[in-house]
Amino acid sequence: MSSLKDQLLKLGLVSEKQARQTAHEQRVKKKTQGREGAAAERDQRQRDAETAQQARREADRDRERARQARQDQKALVHQINDVVEGGKVDGRINGNRRFYYESRDGRVPLIELSDQAFDDLVAGRAALAESPRGEVRVITPDAARKVAALDAAWLRVWNG
Repeated sequence: MSSLKDQLLKLGLVSEKQARQTAHEQRVKKKTQGREGAAAERDQRQRDAETAQQARREADRDRERARQARQDQKALVHQINDVVEGGKVDGRINGNRRFYYESRDGRVPLIELSDQAFDDLVAGRAALAESPRGEVRVITPDAARKVAALDAAWLRVWNG
């Protein structure tokens, strides 16, 4: 294994004269520093290494916190999806009455409901839940209460 000086010389990045001059400057610096200077330099390098290690540890902790937050959010979405799917209104809800609501992204889409489903939504006997993907479900008031406790942003319409 050749030294860095030999490698730089071989690649032609430094001349022989520059390499000798740099080696001389390093010897002079080492001699003028003495033992105390060398010890101080060694201590400084150690402090720098410890600081860098602390920064890496903090970055690792931040990444772990972000990963845990994503995992918690994913679990919450899964839990709310289970509540919404379990609380879907049974029976026929599709019909020819148009019900307009404000979606998550601010648009005003419509859903075509039966007369009974429309009346239930207006009276608070049913609620409208929208997933982050834009899927809309008519759910029972019990399911709406559970969803509101977990994340009210899922509820688009609920008069309960």
